[in-house]
Amino acid sequence: MNAVINWTYEKRDPISYTGAMLVCAVVLLLINFAPIPSPPPDINEMAAFLDTPVPPPPKVLPVQKFEPQPVIKQEPLKLPTAKAPSPVDIPEAPKTQEIKPVAQPPVLPQPVIQAPAPVPVQTPVITPPAPKPQTASVDAIYASELKAYLEKIKKYPSSREARLSRPQGTVTLSLLISRSGQLMEVRVLTTSHSNILDSEAVKSIKTASLPAFPKEAFLGEDSHEFTVNMNYTLVE
Repeated sequence: MNAVINWTYEKRDPISYTGAMLVCAVVLLLINFAPIPSPPPDINEMAAFLDTPVPPPPKVLPVQKFEPQPVIKQEPLKLPTAKAPSPVDIPEAPKTQEIKPVAQPPVLPQPVIQAPAPVPVQTPVITPPAPKPQTASVDAIYASELKAYLEKIKKYPSSREARLSRPQGTVTLSLLISRSGQLMEVRVLTTSHSNILDSEAVKSIKTASLPAFPKEAFLGEDSHEFTVNMNYTLVE
């Protein structure tokens, strides 16, 4: 007996540890496998459920019996039969009366009276005046416009020699111009007795843009010759 007590006393520490671990394992198993209690129902939901009235049972309607109605037979409609048209009374044609011709007196021939022949009235024939040829006026208008244009572009020479000698005079030129306004030839017909003025006049003509001929001017001519005077004077 003493040997058993001594053995138990020697083995108490390992047995106590092992027993404690077994007890903990059993407690954990019980906790894991224990059923989860359901939460108590909500008091408000239960009260609302109890307060809702129970719907009454549906009423059962009595079954109505339908009696068959008698079938009414419809008689076919009778259409009125068309009557044959009665013959129309055709009136008799009136009797024609015989008309006897009445004797007329003989017609005497009447004398034919001839009217006097009408005297022809001679109306005076008015001949319109012959139109005046407009070619001459158109030619003159172009020539005057050409001279006015050349007088406008004319300039006194500005060279040093002209300022020293101060020449004056009139240069007469002959210009041959085509219908398109192109200068074909320029010649000095009458000199101004100054080479400076003659050269300046020719230079002004060659550098000018001459106007073209109108359609009605100088008919039948491809070019025309004009004579112009270029007068150079000193203005004090």
